[in-house]
Amino acid sequence: MKNILLVLSTTRQSTKTEEEALTRAKAEGAQLTLAFILDSSMPESIFEKMTDVGFTGERTSQELQISILDEYRRRGSLKLEEIREVAESMGVACKLVVREGAFAIECLNLVNEVAADLVILTKKKRSSLSRFIFGSAIEDIKGMSECEFLIVEE
Repeated sequence: MKNILLVLSTTRQSTKTEEEALTRAKAEGAQLTLAFILDSSMPESIFEKMTDVGFTGERTSQELQISILDEYRRRGSLKLEEIREVAESMGVACKLVVREGAFAIECLNLVNEVAADLVILTKKKRSSLSRFIFGSAIEDIKGMSECEFLIVEE
């Protein structure tokens, strides 16, 4: 059975991408693996940049960073459950995966672990500040796997 991997994160998700994954999985009789990658370095990167430009003072507290990660994890799990409900109503078999780590590395690990035939990712137009803070993991991922990638641009 073909396996389609939809990879989401806090900054990489859209209704258009979700619909594409669901439509493809249904049309191809594929299993849909829904993944949310929690980039654990995101809060630290944000606070470092804010400190560098003088927006905040000393480093933020560890508790604040943990709270932000907990909120991202909660939102990611809710999003996956929401998509699973739609998939099940369409008769699409799916499984959920939540990972924590660097987006590109975890995405590539998942491609291999679930033997993905197709990976679907969102690429949103972002501000210069966002690209400065987060970089472009999608470009890093595309050249590192033989799997087919579909990048849905918003």
